[in-house]
Amino acid sequence: NLANTKEHIPAKQFFKGTPDMHLITVPSCAKCNKGFQKDEDFFRQFNASFLMDRSERAKELMENEITRSIKRKPALARQMFNQMQLVDAYTKSERTYVGKKTAYHMTASDRKRIDRIVRKIVEGLFFHEFKQYLPKDWVVKIIWVNPKVETELGLIELAKTLKWRVIKEDTFAYGVDFVPETYQSIWMIDFFKVSLFYVLALDRKTARE
Repeated sequence: NLANTKEHIPAKQFFKGTPDMHLITVPSCAKCNKGFQKDEDFFRQFNASFLMDRSERAKELMENEITRSIKRKPALARQMFNQMQLVDAYTKSERTYVGKKTAYHMTASDRKRIDRIVRKIVEGLFFHEFKQYLPKDWVVKIIWVNPKVETELGLIELAKTLKWRVIKEDTFAYGVDFVPETYQSIWMIDFFKVSLFYVLALDRKTARE
């Protein structure tokens, strides 16, 4: 499709009140942008609700812009609330009880929607960094970060080796490293100062190896 407009990476709805000059925009087509809207709404609401206990910015977003959006589009909120329940929470050692926390039951459909937006973000960042489109036949492997994955893959140490770009201190940052000749790359995506996704963008031959 013809790139007849620009798209914010990630969506501008994360950055209420932030001037465009401080945000990332890439060429896009209006039809494509519109096709992502419902998943973008879900992605923002999921991340903010998931991290509002750890981030003042996520809490502010949830209590203001997202609450207003929920009033306009209650169907998404009903779906998410139906998948939430209170559970007993413990420290990482599982020895100390810290009270009730809200848990969200993630479905395969939810994960697919979130992965779709993460891929879109990486494609946009790829263009922003390398001034070319990510090849359509490349493999984009998305790994959701949790304490187990963080330890097994050594992500804390890996993060120190990446080149980091902070788009808005309390909202979004990403780290990247790449092979100069091919731009095969690794990415870490942070929302609200928490690393949520580790992503590999590889050609098919390298991905198989």
